[in-house]
Amino acid sequence: MPAQARRLLQKSDLPALLQLPEPKVQWLIDTKQIRSILICGEERFDTHEIDRLIATYQQITERKNPVDQ
Repeated sequence: MPAQARRLLQKSDLPALLQLPEPKVQWLIDTKQIRSILICGEERFDTHEIDRLIATYQQITERKNPVDQ
């Protein structure tokens, strides 16, 4: 049985996951494009929300640059 991927991430995990420098990740957090959750006083980030952020940016890119058919 394969190991289940982690659902909750620490802030330090986000730059590698998003392939962005820390200041840009912080900007996404500051502008509430990525929201943190607190569990027992510890800040965590839900991978499902990260996936939605990526999907949203993909949709924006596709609208700006439609593929010719």
